[in-house]
Amino acid sequence: MMGGLRQTCTTPASRRRHCPYSCCLVLAALLLAHSARAAEPVVADLPIGGGVSERVLYLAPDNPKLALVMLPGGNGVVEIAPDGKIAKGGNFLVRTRKAWVARGAAVAIPDAPSDGKSLFFLRHSAFYAEAVRVIVAFLHQRTRAPVWLVGTSQGTNAATNAAAALTHGEIAGIVLTSSLTRAGRRPELQETVYGTDLAAINVPVLIASHVDDACNLSPPAENAKLKSMLTHSPKSEIITVSGGLPPRSQPCEAFAPHGFYGVEDEIVQRILAWIGT
Repeated sequence: MMGGLRQTCTTPASRRRHCPYSCCLVLAALLLAHSARAAEPVVADLPIGGGVSERVLYLAPDNPKLALVMLPGGNGVVEIAPDGKIAKGGNFLVRTRKAWVARGAAVAIPDAPSDGKSLFFLRHSAFYAEAVRVIVAFLHQRTRAPVWLVGTSQGTNAATNAAAALTHGEIAGIVLTSSLTRAGRRPELQETVYGTDLAAINVPVLIASHVDDACNLSPPAENAKLKSMLTHSPKSEIITVSGGLPPRSQPCEAFAPHGFYGVEDEIVQRILAWIGT
């Protein structure tokens, strides 16, 4: 007995007795160890052609309800180590990876290609659409759950590009968060979601934004135009969140409303609710 609580061990009836506190701690540790093994990261270097590979971090709960390809913003470099640790994990989708898994989703987070090229100029290319196709195929090998693409900021360029190419049932839908709808002045910021044939996308699309996103490249007011161009999507919707913590990064960076800073749990829950988990 500890603190008025009685616990019993699972032993034969002839030996059944109250479990000492140390026994309960051992049982709890064993259960936690089992859960940890079930959620151990998998790191895979997937060949995407031309001798180039892309490293992917895969995390999953037991029996995932869905699988998500997480397409980060910026240049897409997250520096995944062989043991699954991430050196650059501030991006919204990267830093919330465990929250998605805790709610029943498997996640695959890609790093930059092995040839070291920046993804700034590749998000709308056939090369990058092929890279996403390979990641989607990898997920289909690991789970029977439906696969969705989730992009944030410059990752929305990648998500729309891939969705316009994967039109034969490979994916179940896409989620666009803080979509890049306006080009920046610098060469690496010229791509927007409008660089894709949005009418070719034939899966459901969710467009999510923070109402106070002050990034000049992703104004929430542009979402209605984006939605109107998804003419062959069977279902599309816009959702917004508000509130959060005071920004501690520039407006187009991860720790500001652009990156759902301080409202991560709310937006994760709302996205998953829309998808239908």
